[in-house]
Amino acid sequence: MKTLYLTNDLREELKKPFGSPIFGKKTEIIRDFKKIIKNRKLKRIICVGDYCSLTLPADIKIFDGRIRRNKRVCTQEHFLSCKNPPASIDVGVWRVLKKALKNNENVFVEGEEDLLVIPCVLLAQNRDGVVYGLPDRGVSLVEVSAKTKNKAWEILGKFKKRKFKKIVFGGTFDRLHKGHRYFVLMAKYYANEATVGLCSDEMLKKTKKDYKKIQSFQERKRSLESYLKKINLRYKIFRIDDIYGPTTGDKDIEAILLTEETFKNGVKINERRRKGGLAELNYIILPYILDLKGRKISSSTFRSSS
Repeated sequence: MKTLYLTNDLREELKKPFGSPIFGKKTEIIRDFKKIIKNRKLKRIICVGDYCSLTLPADIKIFDGRIRRNKRVCTQEHFLSCKNPPASIDVGVWRVLKKALKNNENVFVEGEEDLLVIPCVLLAQNRDGVVYGLPDRGVSLVEVSAKTKNKAWEILGKFKKRKFKKIVFGGTFDRLHKGHRYFVLMAKYYANEATVGLCSDEMLKKTKKDYKKIQSFQERKRSLESYLKKINLRYKIFRIDDIYGPTTGDKDIEAILLTEETFKNGVKINERRRKGGLAELNYIILPYILDLKGRKISSSTFRSSS
């Protein structure tokens, strides 16, 4: 098995519940869930996601310590852990999940656990139940059987089986900090080459109230280049004056790194690419790196204290 990468088409398909959806208020979901597992005589329950793990009874819990990607919650008791970056199923998770299901152990996931529903269904036994959250709607319960395993294999076959040729990301990258380094390092995880849009000084004068405290373009570029070379990622840095930069003319770019905050820019970029006859970029939405108080690590915080 290789590391697998999520595409936009598959992302849309996975929004449909895989299994039996249970909608309603929290108390209604718990009541109906307990009733279903009793009526179906399911042998064990595997919860994937923090909401389900904190809310529903389960034999095995798989969680990342966050709800809605950027809201930290209490880490639950666990013995096993693995790494699984967003929009992927990492090659290393299979061994850990197999051990977890064999020994009924909880798993903490460094990254995101959402897509691990699929390997859980494939590794579980018939008549196990795998439950995961449907944001703002409820949960979905997958009863493991030959039929649902076949469906899981079908979904797995639609993932991209190799890294993207080229990925794009952009930003100010002022006072290159832990959050920036994580962002850049993730570019290497997803792609063989990076196209980087670095905001010009002129752009920042129009968009940042505290632009006078921001490092110059050349200072920011030197720091960014130093880290890109350190992690051995091929790259090209472009000076940008708007959100589009080189994205509207480069047919070799296949994916774009975003956050919840910048996702709307990714949508605008894809709209312009489609108008220009180019394929849309696959969205990869990364969580923020949080400090000990659960706040986003941001350059603006460092600027305000300087």
